[in-house]
Amino acid sequence: MNTPPTLLALAIGIALVAPLHAAESTDAAHDTPTTLNALQVIATPRGAAVAPTQVVGPNRYVINATDLDSMVSGNNGLSMLKNVPGGSYTATDGLGLDISATSLFVRGFRMNEMGITFEGVPLNDNGFLSLTGTSVVNVGVPDGIGSITVSPGGAPVSVFSSSVNGGSLEYRLRDLQDNPSLRIKQGVGSNNTRVTTVSGQSGQLGEHGPKLLVDLQRVSADKYQGAGTQKFLRGDLKAQQDVAWGDFTVFLSDSKAAVWGYNNISFDMIRKLGWKADSFYPDYAWAYYVASPENADTSCGAYTCGELSELIPYDTGQVTRDRVASINHRFQITPALSGNVQLYNANSHTQATLTDPTVPSPNGAPFSEQVQTPHLNRLGGMFNLQFETGAHTLTAGFWQEKSKAAAKTEWYQQPLLGQGKPLKATGPFDVYGPAFQTDNASSWVTRSRQLYLHDNYAVTDTLVLGLGFKALDFTTTGGGIGDSAERPVFGTLRAKSNFLPHVSLYWSPTERTDAFIDLVNTMNGYRVAQRGNIGYTASAWTISDQKEFDRVAGTLRPEKNWNLTVGASHRFDRLTVTGDVFYNDIRNRLLSAAIGTQFAQINTVRLMPKMHVIGADLGITADLTDHLQFYQGIALARSYYDSDFVVGDTVYPIKGNAQPGYPQLSLVSDLSAHFGHWRFGATSTSYLRQPFTYENDIRVPTFWQVNAYTAYTLGPDSLLPGLELRLDVSNLFNRNNIGTATIAGSSFSGDYQTLQRSAPRQVMFSTSIAF
Repeated sequence: MNTPPTLLALAIGIALVAPLHAAESTDAAHDTPTTLNALQVIATPRGAAVAPTQVVGPNRYVINATDLDSMVSGNNGLSMLKNVPGGSYTATDGLGLDISATSLFVRGFRMNEMGITFEGVPLNDNGFLSLTGTSVVNVGVPDGIGSITVSPGGAPVSVFSSSVNGGSLEYRLRDLQDNPSLRIKQGVGSNNTRVTTVSGQSGQLGEHGPKLLVDLQRVSADKYQGAGTQKFLRGDLKAQQDVAWGDFTVFLSDSKAAVWGYNNISFDMIRKLGWKADSFYPDYAWAYYVASPENADTSCGAYTCGELSELIPYDTGQVTRDRVASINHRFQITPALSGNVQLYNANSHTQATLTDPTVPSPNGAPFSEQVQTPHLNRLGGMFNLQFETGAHTLTAGFWQEKSKAAAKTEWYQQPLLGQGKPLKATGPFDVYGPAFQTDNASSWVTRSRQLYLHDNYAVTDTLVLGLGFKALDFTTTGGGIGDSAERPVFGTLRAKSNFLPHVSLYWSPTERTDAFIDLVNTMNGYRVAQRGNIGYTASAWTISDQKEFDRVAGTLRPEKNWNLTVGASHRFDRLTVTGDVFYNDIRNRLLSAAIGTQFAQINTVRLMPKMHVIGADLGITADLTDHLQFYQGIALARSYYDSDFVVGDTVYPIKGNAQPGYPQLSLVSDLSAHFGHWRFGATSTSYLRQPFTYENDIRVPTFWQVNAYTAYTLGPDSLLPGLELRLDVSNLFNRNNIGTATIAGSSFSGDYQTLQRSAPRQVMFSTSIAF
């Protein structure tokens, strides 16, 4: 594997950007160098000067819009955190549009284990095909995000979510302004990529009227290998009306995506078929031949046709629609007493598709189109109060949510060869009639409640003690529908705790030094997924047998986590050093090991009584000159399972092994510069020592990617002052990297078809102007 780059390699990267204006075109996805440290956020969106410290509490800090200003339009909300020390962000396509292959880990916790909110609305489980939450990828327009408040490892008690063991991410749109404004961005890039973004603010309407903010974005691109398109339309609206005692704020978000996906691969497929092994679309005749039973033993190259048909489908993709609406009322009762009340509704509908050779069409075609159709409706509300008295700031709040979810798998008929157009991965699917087969039909109701109380006590002018707790109650009832003996399992699981404490100390002995200790206890609700679920979600409802579910359910306990983080930061004249060490004691984690093919995945679920994660982050930012800045981040994290995985009489030796899918060492190097109206930057990201299986017998090769950009802003004397011209190049050296390594879960040992590559070199040229 290649060695992670040095400062010289990054300098070469910056130097190579200009010649790439004339180089071969490929699609860009690069964020501005944004580094997230123990106590501060350092960003270089426009120059080499170190940004001011942006701390909002112990192990809790903010990335502001200025830190995200040069993010490439079209990228998703998770990619903004790709350079977080201890974080690991990967995606198969350059802009992270395919949520099935988009992944974020922070300190060993996957994104669906983190408490994520958007404009105060809890998103809960952010995983693909989630039946209790909404993916942040499908909420709002990323270019319109004003800030992200981050608490890695352990979330504050005030963050409402049924999935919060791994810390929290709180997204907010930009603040509403008094004056009207309009910003237009247009990007064109590799693979026929087009990104159009329009953002506008009304300013104050009348003397006492509301303020409005609207963002709209349309993204379209072809796949970089194989065939098919990826289309995404998203928008958000924020309106605020001031009143004498506070304000009312309405938030709306709507997104619609139709994405042709990339096929999952294995290491064996890479060796025998190369890196471009993808679905057969649009060659229906070849896919038909490969899947035909009479050709099962015929050679189709490196595999027999029967083997190849189980590895590569004709097509795969997804159609999603996600809508979120909320109204929030902030009020000030007295100078010392304030609060807010918020109500919200969230609705998600997904159709995840895969051409399935294991279920032939009734007309004799050797395959059919398998469609998983989860849909979810959530309705909730929250109430918060804050009271300031003397040296104390007391906060309290209550959250309640009810969600209704349903899922099923349907199979639709594909045409005989030469007798009609094949079904498309993005629909419609009933061209040749309704679904001829339905399986795994299920429904669930989940009720979530959370109560918290917290006090920040200013012991001295430089020392703040935080004491608080939360109480949780998450109950899910549901499963298979109908009276058939073959129906999926059915049952109730409840996660409840009356006392989960949070204690912290935050010390600022000088203006240049901050330090903290943060100890928090958190708990997750039980995850919900349908039987045969395509993905990594560990859920008891994926168990295939009711007796086994009843037996396992009696042994389950809610997953809890104790997180201890100790961190400090010191700012010298031209150098900032930050660091932290952390320890997670995780109890009752539900593990799911995957076997079978991607067309009929089987999950074996067991409880891991104890596991641990220990690690450290270090970040050094140096102003090399007034125009040049360098950052180096290092993150170490090692997880340990405390016992083996036992299935019946079989013992899988995973005790002492590390969690699959998460790198134990992450390196982020960034070099940025500004000269007059020019800005340049290059960022190197490396993920090393990433286990692939529970037994750690295979490791994912080192991920190393260099992204670079150059931008020029026209001056005040030009024809269009403020017009920005920008070129981004991701994967500058065009390396073959494994992107997301555990899309369909992890196996006990050995190779498994659960990988997807990351995008080859991608280029995007964009322009933007504000009025």
